[in-house]
Amino acid sequence: ANLEPPPLSPLSTHNSHLAALHRAIEIVVRCVEEGAYFDALSAEPASLLLWLSPTWKERLQVNTTDGGDPGQFYKALAGCVSAFLDIEDGSTQHAASGRSIEREELRSRAMLVMAVGVAALLAFMQANWTGPPLNLPPCPLSTVCKKDGNLPQNTWNFWANEELMVDGCDLLGMCALPQFLIFSKILLVDAKENIRKNCFNNAFGLETWNWWGCRTLSAHQHVLAERSPSLYTALTHANAEITEQFGSTKSVLRRQWDLKMDNQEASTIATLVQLEAGLVEYTYGHIDKARQYFKRAEQACGIQFSITGALGFRTIHQVDPKPQMILVANSTSTSSNLAASKEESLYLDVSQSIKSVSLQGQKEVFEISTESDILLAPNLVEDMHDVGIPATARSGDCGKNNYLNTVQQAVVLAQCLEIKKSNPDDDLKGWQMAPYIEAVDAQQDSHFMVKYFCQLLRIHWECARSRTQQRALLLMEHLVEAIQGSSFKVTERMCFVFCVGCPTIPALLKEHAELMVSCGLVREALLLFEKLELWDNLIDCYCLLEKKSAAVNLIQQRLQIQPNDPRLWCSLGDVTLDDECYIKAWEFSAHRFARAQRSLGRSAYNRAEYNKSMKHWTAALALNPLHPGGWFALGSAALKAREMDKAIDAFTRAVQLDPYNGESWNNIAAIHMTKKRSKEAFIAFREALKFRRNTWQMWENFAQVALDIGNFGQAIEALQMVLDLSQGKHVDLVSLTRLVEEVEARKVSSVGSKDHVYASSDKKGVDECTTSTSVSSLVGDEITYSHEDIGKRQSKEAEWLQEVVGKLLAQIAHSCECGGEIWGLLARWHRVKGDLTMCTEALLKQVRANQEQAGTPYSKNASSEYNQTGAVLH
Repeated sequence: ANLEPPPLSPLSTHNSHLAALHRAIEIVVRCVEEGAYFDALSAEPASLLLWLSPTWKERLQVNTTDGGDPGQFYKALAGCVSAFLDIEDGSTQHAASGRSIEREELRSRAMLVMAVGVAALLAFMQANWTGPPLNLPPCPLSTVCKKDGNLPQNTWNFWANEELMVDGCDLLGMCALPQFLIFSKILLVDAKENIRKNCFNNAFGLETWNWWGCRTLSAHQHVLAERSPSLYTALTHANAEITEQFGSTKSVLRRQWDLKMDNQEASTIATLVQLEAGLVEYTYGHIDKARQYFKRAEQACGIQFSITGALGFRTIHQVDPKPQMILVANSTSTSSNLAASKEESLYLDVSQSIKSVSLQGQKEVFEISTESDILLAPNLVEDMHDVGIPATARSGDCGKNNYLNTVQQAVVLAQCLEIKKSNPDDDLKGWQMAPYIEAVDAQQDSHFMVKYFCQLLRIHWECARSRTQQRALLLMEHLVEAIQGSSFKVTERMCFVFCVGCPTIPALLKEHAELMVSCGLVREALLLFEKLELWDNLIDCYCLLEKKSAAVNLIQQRLQIQPNDPRLWCSLGDVTLDDECYIKAWEFSAHRFARAQRSLGRSAYNRAEYNKSMKHWTAALALNPLHPGGWFALGSAALKAREMDKAIDAFTRAVQLDPYNGESWNNIAAIHMTKKRSKEAFIAFREALKFRRNTWQMWENFAQVALDIGNFGQAIEALQMVLDLSQGKHVDLVSLTRLVEEVEARKVSSVGSKDHVYASSDKKGVDECTTSTSVSSLVGDEITYSHEDIGKRQSKEAEWLQEVVGKLLAQIAHSCECGGEIWGLLARWHRVKGDLTMCTEALLKQVRANQEQAGTPYSKNASSEYNQTGAVLH
């Protein structure tokens, strides 16, 4: 391209240099405040980043005859920025220009770099998060470099997409303006070392450099389909510094800001810092750490949330009011005024265009009229004095009684996110999220992105219910129209975009297409997947339409345009089941595309080549060890290959990355169970059952290990769950027999003896394994009691165990067609109780059951046992 020198006259004095820098900073800041982010990258401000490098023209020279090398271009650009900021250690002599530089000018240069980087980042955020859509050139410096338009945009964007695919991670759909993100990373992340070296990190005006760098890294992670370990490392270090600087109101007020800041504004900044740090941990699946950050955000904004109940109506035709969960907000500090009617004081005075979006304006964008008989929010009964409901909850919902400013609404939605992730995926989870969603939805003032994210959470909840799935699809359609429309200015949309967990626009469109598929609109979803270049989802749609050949033809057409795209080769391998496609993808990516190895690992596993599958999964995890599905697959292959130690290590890594993975916990417990490590298996089964409570096989295994460690209360509860989940069709005779034997042993044992048969089993490891209040967990403290007290306690425990085992056996016997074994166990239980009449009746039923099973008129075993009991009766 024809690169002309910057339109600036040579600067010879310190004052002229400083004046030009200040003028450029003012231009960039004004453009950012007005939402004209690309204008901030215009000729004068951006060219100053390059002017002081004497060889800047040669460094950035691009040969348009062959399209140029984008890698060399951005490498040269990073060198120019580094030279712009660099000085020799211990002096003020600039390394590039050779003249004396004052500290004030160096600080102004750093401020210009940060301002331009923020403008590039916000332009990228507008194109990929907030909308409205942008029609910008792909290169952020196209105006400065005066490119003639002959550069192949697809080639440069393809290079930028490959640069963003760090650690072998794939992109989540099409990424708009990827070069803007690379440019912002050069300015806000890579240049940070120069700032540190020159001791500008805490200088006035540069305090938030780390914050913007962390936001840049977070945006990079969100455009990826997988978790990047290198980005997480950088984000962790950045978050630690940011929370130390701005994590509390006191720390914010200690900063020497050149403006008057009150406690309310300081608490707002501290709240936003904690929210953004929590969202980073949430993105990587660290829910416990995220919960801590969200709790600190709640404390920083001076408010405390609680869930209470009130009677209300959820449907139009409901006659009787039912209990409804509602959210109540209580102020915990004088700085948080819930009754405030305005929230302008929450923001620094930067632009008149940054205002709350009124509810009247939101109705046209977010709300729709449906014919559903399910209300969006419950109509609560107003007169609740007699039932003890707090006054804040009597007249509708939280929004009608408690004013929540936008920051507090963001905290509410963050807590809703934590509930969504930390609870099992069942119907109850949606109702636990409902009061948080309805509280924010009822507010009269909300910013665009907060309202947008609240609506998205509502869609996630309603699409899981059959009665509201159609309404969820309509809400999603309106949400997509709102984000792609031009109803609100970009300055209104950009507020709070970093402190709510909004997905990218491609991710939102993907959710929309998946919701279409669930509603049967496969053809419409197919077109959307093709537009987003989500080839895997596209293949699934073609398979549902029984047009697999059409998918092959489409991918082959795309390969003619992009023959070296590893994603296309992997998708072709998925539809043709040809490993050669995965091998080509691996080669074309220069051994950096982890998905190719994962596909080879799955293919080998399906062919029962488990050792080969393990090698492929190991290679994939070497590139990206933060892939929980990869560790689970490696553990499954190792389990099939009988490599138990490797399997348990892989499943352990899987639950470390995703503690809510019930399948991995179950496999860990199963391995411990096979190795006769009942204590470890008990702990793992208990974690697994938090997230997979509807599998009776898991409850059955849990009952067995609970009996092994002597926790009879948990064992009985597990057997009850087995009976309920299998609808009485499955009974664990082995565990029931062990329970009856325990009842018999406790009956015949001497109550006051120190050498009880069951004492050692009750004490064995129970206190370390469970906090249950079962009988066996109460026996471990016998040293603190006298022998008489010990006898009384053990007698009560024996009576309790005998009672609950009898109830369980009676329920089994009368709720299903049981065999003779159950009647035999029930007879033994009646014998322990001393009721020989019922014992005889149970034995008779056992005889009849055995005769029916054997198909003979008489069962020898049953007769023998009956005669034995008869001898006892006589």
